[in-house]
Amino acid sequence: MNIQPDPIRRCLPLDLWPEADQELWRKITVPRHVLDEDGGRSATWRDPTREKNRKGYGRWLSYLIAHHDLDICDFPTDRITRERVKDYVLLLQDQISPWTIWSYALCLHQVALAFAPEQDWSWLQKITTKLKIRRVASRNKITRMRSASEISSWAYQQLDDLNADPGRHPSTVIKYRDALLIAILINCPMRLRNLAMIRIGKHLQWTGEVYRLDFDPDEVKTNRYLSLPLPSLLNGYIDNWINDWRSHLLRDHTHDALWIGIRGAPMHERGIYLRITATTEAAFGVAINPHLFRDIAVTSIADEIPKNIGITAPLLGHINPKTTEDHYIHANQLIAGRRYADSVATLRQTLAAEYQGPYKQEGDG
Repeated sequence: MNIQPDPIRRCLPLDLWPEADQELWRKITVPRHVLDEDGGRSATWRDPTREKNRKGYGRWLSYLIAHHDLDICDFPTDRITRERVKDYVLLLQDQISPWTIWSYALCLHQVALAFAPEQDWSWLQKITTKLKIRRVASRNKITRMRSASEISSWAYQQLDDLNADPGRHPSTVIKYRDALLIAILINCPMRLRNLAMIRIGKHLQWTGEVYRLDFDPDEVKTNRYLSLPLPSLLNGYIDNWINDWRSHLLRDHTHDALWIGIRGAPMHERGIYLRITATTEAAFGVAINPHLFRDIAVTSIADEIPKNIGITAPLLGHINPKTTEDHYIHANQLIAGRRYADSVATLRQTLAAEYQGPYKQEGDG
């Protein structure tokens, strides 16, 4: 197999991997029966995990190719040595953030463990752990966090102002969409994957009183049902988006995606991520990424309503190790969602008298 070095390529595609690596990958990811002891060791990886590890390992191969250190005759795990990994990490430190470095190292460790579980990978695990510690320190989340009440107040004010404007220019429609994204996310701090996949009538359901988000186990990271009721305050805003604003972007398109882009097509995770960070940076002076909303939910409750701290685990869809029954977790999520939405509404009301709209307006998106 002839593989030409390409220093620019970030993650080597699977079809360009050496044959031995491709064969091992197919072996560990092949579907297996529950009683099959010889199936792929990593067949239980969820699709996002499998994709992430594939890209991470592809990045490792790209590094070896770029440094003329890839011998296709070597067994794949023989190439994963302590010295090579250290050099790999040092190179990455000049290119990407500590968070991404840790992610690549974690992928390499998971693939190595799947390729050769009988080998001792404790040294690689230690490297990954050290990178994780540096990653946490580098994020400096505190300086980028804002309270849930401050964020929700801005979002509702923005939606009110836009609803009062009869114009439906695409840039205005995008502002409404982005404000609604943030209003929903601050009330239901779900993972980005779930936020992006929302389909009207499938995930977004009208209960007769409020809208509710329902996700099946295979759509959720924890492989459990996830139900998140939205506060009644959002009913009118969501109705306006579905029945009015959204149609101005759809044009000739017909689909049930809740979030759509400027060309009328469903938005992907990356696009939603960029819009949320751009909008929050314009509004609050700092870019708040979707995952940080989950930290904000916990921090806001712990700081301002500590008696409700017990709702945070089910609210975020985390699994309580002492609780294994799906229906119990499902019920807790519904209760937690309602309590958190009520908490946000209460906090917002306390700021209503003080709110003077001191935030910068974002540019057209």
